[in-house]
Amino acid sequence: MPPKLRRRSTGAALSHAASGEEAPKSSETSPAPAAAAAGSGRWTRSRSARSHLGLDSDSTDHPRVVSGSSDQPPKKRKKTTTAVAAAAGSTRLASRPVPGRYPDYPSLRPGQHALSKKHMSAVQEWMEECSRISKLEKQARPEDIPTLRDNPRDPLTPDAVVSSQDKAMVLRVARSVVSVSSSKPDGELISQCTGIVIGWDGANKCAKILTSCSTLSVRMPNRTITEGRLLFFNVHYGIALLEVKGDFQLQAPSFGLGINYGQDVFALARDENMSLMVRHGTISWLDYPGLLTNPYMFLSCDIPEGGSGGPVVDHDGNIIGIAFDRNPGPVVISITTIRTCIEMWHQFSRVARPMLGMQLKAVELLDVSMREELCLEYNITGGFIVNLVKVDSTAERIGIRRGDVIVFKDNRCSTLPQLEDYLLSLGWGYLQGLSFTVDLKVEVHNLADSYKESITFPVPFSDASKRVD
Repeated sequence: MPPKLRRRSTGAALSHAASGEEAPKSSETSPAPAAAAAGSGRWTRSRSARSHLGLDSDSTDHPRVVSGSSDQPPKKRKKTTTAVAAAAGSTRLASRPVPGRYPDYPSLRPGQHALSKKHMSAVQEWMEECSRISKLEKQARPEDIPTLRDNPRDPLTPDAVVSSQDKAMVLRVARSVVSVSSSKPDGELISQCTGIVIGWDGANKCAKILTSCSTLSVRMPNRTITEGRLLFFNVHYGIALLEVKGDFQLQAPSFGLGINYGQDVFALARDENMSLMVRHGTISWLDYPGLLTNPYMFLSCDIPEGGSGGPVVDHDGNIIGIAFDRNPGPVVISITTIRTCIEMWHQFSRVARPMLGMQLKAVELLDVSMREELCLEYNITGGFIVNLVKVDSTAERIGIRRGDVIVFKDNRCSTLPQLEDYLLSLGWGYLQGLSFTVDLKVEVHNLADSYKESITFPVPFSDASKRVD
């Protein structure tokens, strides 16, 4: 049994301390735990036992103090206090204000009616307090961060990109997509379109932007705004090439080999705030010769406002076309056509294309009933139907008329985009000074008089930045 520990009177200790006298030493020598007991003010038998067993290694760790027995305040636990101080000092989170707490709805007291004056007054005070806290929260809330936004900025984008694989692909392509706009001096927006980084010179911090308008204000993916320099604009295709300089982190995209009817695609766009917008659709099996130009293919989906000039990509993230907002619907020009134009401009500062003087539509895109009729009655399985002949054009002078079917014998193209690439390829010879016209060998089917004739069709070139037919 552990020995009893004697403790001195607290009152005696206080009286000696008040008088400045040295407290008399105990006539009985105490072990170390006894000294700790005198310092803490009180020892219990159980603690004395724990001390003898070696369970209390630090006698000052958890002292028990009797209220009023000491003139010193009780010590707090050092470890807990130190941990909290370290946590508060190592982060800025601890300095953030605590969110407002909404009060509980007033409860009815026993025997109190819900419509009583006292309860209704309490409800009114509760509503006023909730309103006050709500206003404070709105004032303290950041203007616009995505994690506090209840709805997406563009409600159609989430439905357009669903799978994780497609999301990763779109985010990768989006690094090359910029916003292009022009504004008045007072900041009013004049025009808005989308652009694509098609070239990046890291050494000179210079990027080339492909877009659909000749405006020069470019908002980059990091949301910085820079002024660009117009390098090239072609009215026929509606494409422009801009140059911007700055310390940007840009990357050029990957390009596909072209675009096909029925292909599943994504159309990407940026608004004036650089928010990413996406649409998902297919390349429609349609012709609309009323556009007066041949290279367009139709999208089954709309493109977002400001989406002209934005990329059309496949599921692998390859850019296969550029989207344009045209009447009667959104259209696409194949990336092969556009890249040929850019290569011509880089080498010759011009783009040359033969002027047919005709408006055509592909036999391949006719409905199956009409295609069967052409095959059985006229032995026509491909080519292009003449929808319009330009007045005083070479085509009109050699006898081509509306309703005829033309087959190009030097190139078995079957769609208008394929024909456009073929005609554009002929421009290289003109730009190199080899010829000023090109002789096209065509077979003309005159359905009205039931005969066909092979002719040589001399076609002039145009290299000006104006619309050519």
